[in-house]
Amino acid sequence: MTQKLCKRLEELEKISAAAQRARTSSGDRQALERLRARLEARRASPELAKLLAESSPDFLRNRMQELRAQLRERAYGHSRSAHLGGLR
Repeated sequence: MTQKLCKRLEELEKISAAAQRARTSSGDRQALERLRARLEARRASPELAKLLAESSPDFLRNRMQELRAQLRERAYGHSRSAHLGGLR
C-alpha cells in the first residue's frame, strides 16, 4: 500500500511539474509578445526618430556608453571600474 502511495505521489508530482512548465512557457511567450509590441511601437515613433536625427554623434556615443555601464552594473552587481580597482 505504501509503495502504491509513493508511486502515485511521484506521478502526481511529475504531472504538476509538467503543468507548471507549460504555464511558465506560455507566460514567457506572452511576455515576449508584449515586449516585441512595445519595441515595434517605439521603433515606429516619429518623435524618437526626430530626436535621434537631431542628436549629435558624440552625445549618442556617450549615452550608449552610459547605458552599457548601467547594464554591466546590473548584470555583475558592481561597476567595471570598481572591479578593476578604479583603473578604468
